[in-house]
Amino acid sequence: MNKRILLGLLVVVLVITAIGVFAASSYRTTVSVTPMTTTSNGDVLKVKVIMNYGPFGGQSPLEGSDVWLYSYNGTAYVFHEMNFTASNGVATFHVPPGKYKVLVTDLHYSYVFTMSGSEEITVNYAYLYR
Repeated sequence: MNKRILLGLLVVVLVITAIGVFAASSYRTTVSVTPMTTTSNGDVLKVKVIMNYGPFGGQSPLEGSDVWLYSYNGTAYVFHEMNFTASNGVATFHVPPGKYKVLVTDLHYSYVFTMSGSEEITVNYAYLYR
């Protein structure tokens, strides 16, 4: 009887482990770029930072984080502008089209992109992943 109970517990542990491995396999930091309509004020770059706390932890916007914007001058990226994320996790910049690098300083995460018009960059940061 004890062998059947142990075998049953082993099967339960293996199933739970398989579910955990499957859920964790898609847990990564992702960046998505979405074009937006250009406003009358010119091109707008919105950087949205979302903290992802895992498959069972949920997501929330990162408020009050420094977001630095670097522009490409032909040889290197130079500091252009800095802004903080609002309560919805969005930092807004008014910049012309070009090549840029955005750095979320609190997360030590950067992303290089070419902006051709108004865009929203969403950084979905996997907080527990290293």
